[in-house]
Amino acid sequence: MLSQDDQARFREIERHLAQEDPRFARALGEGRPRRPAGDVCLWAVTVFALAAVAIVTAVLAMSFSLLLFGAVLIGAGMLLRRRHIHRGQRLSPPREQPPGAAAAG
Repeated sequence: MLSQDDQARFREIERHLAQEDPRFARALGEGRPRRPAGDVCLWAVTVFALAAVAIVTAVLAMSFSLLLFGAVLIGAGMLLRRRHIHRGQRLSPPREQPPGAAAAG
C-alpha cells in the first residue's frame, strides 16, 4: 500500500493530468490506453521495404513465387497502414450529445 504522502502525491498527479490532458486521463480511467500509433506505422514501413526487396529480387531472378510473396507483403503492409489510419480516427474525442438525445432513442 501507498503511504499517506504517496497517496496525496498520486491524487495531485491525477488532478494535473486531468487538467492538462483530459482525454488521456479519461482513457486511463477507463483502462484502455493504446499503443502509440508510431509502432504500427513502423511495422508498415518495414513490411513495405521487405516487399520491395522481394519484388526486385523476384524480377531479377524471374521467380514467380518470390513475386507472389512480395505481393502478399504489400497487402499486409496496406492492412497495417489502414489499421494505423483508423486508429488515429478512433482517438478523436467523442461527440457530445444534447441532454435529451439519449432519452429520445
